[in-house]
Amino acid sequence: MNEIEITLAENGFVLEYADPAISEANSKEDAKWKDPKVERVYTTQQALLKDLGALLPKMAKAKTTKADEYNSAFNEAIAESD
Repeated sequence: MNEIEITLAENGFVLEYADPAISEANSKEDAKWKDPKVERVYTTQQALLKDLGALLPKMAKAKTTKADEYNSAFNEAIAESD
């Protein structure tokens, strides 16, 4: 998991993230695919912060691809030429 999204709801907050355990299970051969997206609604800020405290250590840095590296280097070179 490399992304957590928090949005306001009418009754509190909505927390969305991709469950790493479900994502890993989906990657196994012959596994029945399950949507890894988890949405939780919290009515209090304290409840949201409690779960965030458990989720944040599980976050992983996003993997970069060759295309990402190329685009980053290209954008950096363009910025330097201005």
